[in-house]
Amino acid sequence: MTNPNEIPEILGAEFTRARERAGLSTIDLAKMASLTTSHVEQIENGELSSFYSPAIKFVAAKKLASFLGLTETECFVYPEGVVTKSTKTQAAEGDGELTNKVHVSIAKENFDKLLLATQELDNKKSKFYKKPSFYFLAILLLAGVFASVFARADIVGVMPAYGERLVITSETCKWENGREEPNWLFAYFETAFGVVNRACYIRYNNQIWLRRATGVEMVFPAEYFKQPNAIVDTVKN
Repeated sequence: MTNPNEIPEILGAEFTRARERAGLSTIDLAKMASLTTSHVEQIENGELSSFYSPAIKFVAAKKLASFLGLTETECFVYPEGVVTKSTKTQAAEGDGELTNKVHVSIAKENFDKLLLATQELDNKKSKFYKKPSFYFLAILLLAGVFASVFARADIVGVMPAYGERLVITSETCKWENGREEPNWLFAYFETAFGVVNRACYIRYNNQIWLRRATGVEMVFPAEYFKQPNAIVDTVKN
Protein backbone atom coordinates (compact mmCIF):
# COMPACT_ATOMS: atom_id res chain seq x y z
CA MET A 1 0.00 0.00 0.00
CA THR A 2 2.18 2.86 -1.30
CA ASN A 3 -0.57 5.24 -2.51
CA PRO A 4 -0.78 8.07 0.08
CA ASN A 5 -4.54 8.22 -0.44
CA GLU A 6 -4.90 4.61 0.66
CA ILE A 7 -2.90 4.87 3.89
CA PRO A 8 -5.26 4.65 6.88
CA GLU A 9 -5.41 6.91 9.89
CA ILE A 10 -3.51 5.40 12.81
CA LEU A 11 -5.47 5.51 16.06
CA GLY A 12 -2.58 6.23 18.40
CA ALA A 13 -4.72 6.22 21.53
CA GLU A 14 -5.65 2.58 20.90
CA PHE A 15 -1.98 1.63 20.76
CA THR A 16 -1.36 3.49 24.03
CA ARG A 17 -4.26 1.76 25.79
CA ALA A 18 -3.22 -1.68 24.51
CA ARG A 19 0.38 -1.13 25.59
CA GLU A 20 -0.63 0.03 29.06
CA ARG A 21 -3.02 -2.93 29.43
CA ALA A 22 -0.08 -5.21 28.68
CA GLY A 23 2.01 -3.43 31.32
CA LEU A 24 4.68 -2.42 28.80
CA SER A 25 6.69 0.78 28.54
CA THR A 26 7.49 2.33 25.15
CA ILE A 27 11.05 1.06 25.59
CA ASP A 28 9.85 -2.51 26.25
CA LEU A 29 7.57 -2.50 23.21
CA ALA A 30 10.27 -1.00 20.98
CA LYS A 31 12.66 -3.81 21.91
CA MET A 32 10.03 -6.47 21.25
CA ALA A 33 9.30 -5.08 17.78
CA SER A 34 12.93 -4.20 16.89
CA LEU A 35 12.00 -0.52 16.59
CA THR A 36 13.25 2.60 18.35
CA THR A 37 11.48 4.21 21.27
CA SER A 38 10.74 7.29 19.16
CA HIS A 39 9.00 5.06 16.59
CA VAL A 40 6.63 3.72 19.24
CA GLU A 41 6.03 7.15 20.76
CA GLN A 42 5.23 8.76 17.41
CA ILE A 43 2.83 5.97 16.42
CA GLU A 44 0.98 6.79 19.63
CA ASN A 45 1.16 10.60 19.47
CA GLY A 46 0.67 11.07 15.72
CA GLU A 47 4.04 12.62 14.87
CA LEU A 48 6.08 11.57 11.82
CA SER A 49 9.63 12.94 12.09
CA SER A 50 11.23 9.57 12.94
CA PHE A 51 9.80 7.87 9.84
CA TYR A 52 10.87 8.08 6.21
CA SER A 53 7.25 8.38 5.05
CA PRO A 54 3.66 7.83 6.26
CA ALA A 55 3.71 4.46 4.49
CA ILE A 56 6.71 3.31 6.54
CA LYS A 57 4.99 4.49 9.71
CA PHE A 58 1.94 2.40 8.75
CA VAL A 59 4.13 -0.70 8.30
CA ALA A 60 5.68 -0.14 11.74
CA ALA A 61 2.23 0.40 13.26
CA LYS A 62 0.99 -2.90 11.81
CA LYS A 63 3.99 -4.59 13.42
CA LEU A 64 3.14 -3.08 16.82
CA ALA A 65 -0.51 -4.05 16.40
CA SER A 66 0.48 -7.70 15.96
CA PHE A 67 2.49 -7.62 19.21
CA LEU A 68 -0.34 -5.91 21.10
CA GLY A 69 -3.07 -8.18 19.72
CA LEU A 70 -4.93 -5.34 18.00
CA THR A 71 -6.99 -5.96 14.88
CA GLU A 72 -6.87 -3.53 11.94
CA THR A 73 -10.42 -2.38 12.62
CA GLU A 74 -9.44 -1.48 16.19
CA CYS A 75 -6.40 0.64 15.39
CA PHE A 76 -6.74 1.87 11.77
CA VAL A 77 -9.38 3.89 9.92
CA TYR A 78 -9.15 3.32 6.18
CA PRO A 79 -10.30 5.94 3.64
CA GLU A 80 -13.72 5.23 2.16
CA GLY A 81 -13.58 2.86 -0.77
CA VAL A 82 -10.20 1.33 0.09
CA VAL A 83 -10.23 -2.47 0.07
CA THR A 84 -7.93 -3.89 2.75
CA LYS A 85 -5.87 -7.02 2.18
CA SER A 86 -7.61 -9.98 3.72
CA THR A 87 -4.87 -12.61 3.83
CA LYS A 88 -1.50 -12.78 5.53
CA THR A 89 0.16 -13.63 2.22
CA GLN A 90 -1.19 -10.54 0.46
CA ALA A 91 -0.24 -8.32 3.38
CA ALA A 92 3.28 -9.73 3.47
CA GLU A 93 3.69 -9.12 -0.26
CA GLY A 94 2.55 -5.50 0.08
CA ASP A 95 4.84 -4.83 3.03
CA GLY A 96 7.76 -6.50 1.28
CA GLU A 97 7.30 -4.36 -1.83
CA LEU A 98 7.11 -1.20 0.27
CA THR A 99 10.19 -2.09 2.33
CA ASN A 100 12.18 -2.85 -0.82
CA LYS A 101 11.35 0.60 -2.24
CA VAL A 102 12.57 2.20 0.98
CA HIS A 103 15.81 0.24 0.83
CA VAL A 104 16.40 1.40 -2.75
CA SER A 105 15.84 5.02 -1.82
CA ILE A 106 18.22 4.98 1.16
CA ALA A 107 21.07 2.92 -0.28
CA LYS A 108 23.14 6.01 -1.13
CA GLU A 109 23.60 6.81 2.56
CA ASN A 110 24.90 3.36 3.56
CA PHE A 111 28.63 3.59 3.53
CA ASP A 112 29.99 7.14 3.30
CA LYS A 113 29.38 8.29 6.87
CA LEU A 114 31.10 5.36 8.57
CA LEU A 115 33.87 5.33 5.96
CA LEU A 116 34.59 8.97 6.78
CA ALA A 117 35.04 8.04 10.44
CA THR A 118 37.52 5.33 9.41
CA GLN A 119 39.47 7.78 7.25
CA GLU A 120 39.69 10.25 10.12
CA LEU A 121 41.10 7.49 12.31
CA ASP A 122 43.65 6.62 9.61
CA ASN A 123 44.79 10.27 9.52
CA LYS A 124 45.40 10.20 13.27
CA LYS A 125 47.41 7.01 12.92
CA SER A 126 49.53 8.47 10.11
CA LYS A 127 50.64 11.35 12.36
CA PHE A 128 51.65 8.90 15.07
CA TYR A 129 53.72 6.71 12.74
CA LYS A 130 55.86 9.35 11.04
CA LYS A 131 59.16 7.59 11.83
CA PRO A 132 59.61 3.98 10.68
CA SER A 133 60.48 1.60 13.50
CA PHE A 134 60.51 -2.10 14.31
CA TYR A 135 57.11 -1.76 15.97
CA PHE A 136 55.71 0.03 12.95
CA LEU A 137 56.92 -2.74 10.62
CA ALA A 138 55.47 -5.36 12.96
CA ILE A 139 52.12 -3.59 12.91
CA LEU A 140 52.21 -3.48 9.12
CA LEU A 141 52.84 -7.23 9.06
CA LEU A 142 49.93 -7.89 11.41
CA ALA A 143 47.72 -5.62 9.33
CA GLY A 144 48.60 -7.66 6.25
CA VAL A 145 47.62 -10.87 8.00
CA PHE A 146 44.36 -9.32 9.15
CA ALA A 147 43.61 -8.04 5.65
CA SER A 148 44.17 -11.49 4.18
CA VAL A 149 41.56 -12.92 6.53
CA PHE A 150 39.04 -10.12 6.17
CA ALA A 151 39.72 -9.04 2.60
CA ARG A 152 36.91 -6.48 2.28
CA ALA A 153 36.29 -5.62 5.93
CA ASP A 154 36.34 -1.83 5.64
CA ILE A 155 34.70 -0.68 8.85
CA VAL A 156 34.94 -2.31 12.25
CA GLY A 157 33.12 -1.27 15.38
CA VAL A 158 31.15 -2.60 18.30
CA MET A 159 27.51 -2.30 19.30
CA PRO A 160 27.58 -2.32 23.13
CA ALA A 161 23.78 -2.31 23.37
CA TYR A 162 23.67 -5.44 21.24
CA GLY A 163 26.73 -7.05 22.79
CA GLU A 164 28.55 -7.92 19.59
CA ARG A 165 31.40 -6.76 17.37
CA LEU A 166 30.13 -5.63 13.96
CA VAL A 167 32.21 -5.66 10.77
CA ILE A 168 30.77 -3.84 7.75
CA THR A 169 32.18 -4.39 4.24
CA SER A 170 31.67 -2.54 0.97
CA GLU A 171 30.38 -5.65 -0.79
CA THR A 172 26.78 -6.33 -1.75
CA CYS A 173 25.18 -8.61 0.83
CA LYS A 174 25.04 -12.24 -0.27
CA TRP A 175 23.79 -15.23 1.73
CA GLU A 176 25.41 -18.66 1.84
CA ASN A 177 22.94 -19.99 -0.74
CA GLY A 178 24.13 -17.35 -3.22
CA ARG A 179 21.06 -15.11 -2.95
CA GLU A 180 21.94 -11.41 -3.07
CA GLU A 181 20.24 -8.55 -1.25
CA PRO A 182 20.46 -5.53 -3.62
CA ASN A 183 21.15 -2.18 -1.93
CA TRP A 184 22.32 -3.87 1.30
CA LEU A 185 25.95 -4.22 2.37
CA PHE A 186 27.47 -7.45 3.63
CA ALA A 187 28.29 -7.42 7.35
CA TYR A 188 28.85 -9.94 10.08
CA PHE A 189 28.67 -10.13 13.87
CA GLU A 190 31.40 -11.68 15.98
CA THR A 191 30.55 -12.54 19.57
CA ALA A 192 32.96 -12.61 22.50
CA PHE A 193 33.07 -16.39 22.08
CA GLY A 194 34.22 -16.15 18.47
CA VAL A 195 30.87 -17.11 16.91
CA VAL A 196 30.39 -15.38 13.55
CA ASN A 197 26.94 -14.65 12.08
CA ARG A 198 26.18 -13.15 8.69
CA ALA A 199 23.97 -10.08 8.34
CA CYS A 200 22.95 -7.45 5.80
CA TYR A 201 23.45 -3.79 6.72
CA ILE A 202 21.91 -0.49 5.62
CA ARG A 203 21.90 2.96 7.23
CA TYR A 204 19.30 5.71 6.91
CA ASN A 205 18.01 8.69 8.89
CA ASN A 206 20.56 8.15 11.68
CA GLN A 207 19.41 4.55 12.09
CA ILE A 208 21.10 1.20 11.51
CA TRP A 209 19.05 -1.53 9.83
CA LEU A 210 20.31 -5.12 10.09
CA ARG A 211 18.76 -8.14 8.39
CA ARG A 212 19.50 -11.69 9.51
CA ALA A 213 19.46 -14.74 7.23
CA THR A 214 16.06 -15.62 8.69
CA GLY A 215 14.64 -12.40 7.22
CA VAL A 216 14.23 -10.77 10.61
CA GLU A 217 15.10 -7.06 10.50
CA MET A 218 16.36 -5.03 13.45
CA VAL A 219 16.52 -1.24 13.68
CA PHE A 220 18.88 0.56 16.07
CA PRO A 221 19.81 4.21 16.66
CA ALA A 222 23.12 4.98 14.93
CA GLU A 223 24.79 5.69 18.29
CA TYR A 224 24.49 1.99 19.13
CA PHE A 225 27.36 1.46 16.67
CA LYS A 226 30.51 2.62 18.42
CA GLN A 227 32.78 4.02 15.72
CA PRO A 228 36.52 3.21 15.55
CA ASN A 229 37.74 6.58 16.84
CA ALA A 230 35.44 6.22 19.85
CA ILE A 231 36.93 2.78 20.53
CA VAL A 232 40.45 4.21 20.53
CA ASP A 233 39.46 6.97 22.97
CA THR A 234 37.89 4.39 25.29
CA VAL A 235 41.09 2.32 25.35
CA LYS A 236 43.18 5.41 26.15
CA ASN A 237 40.93 6.29 29.07
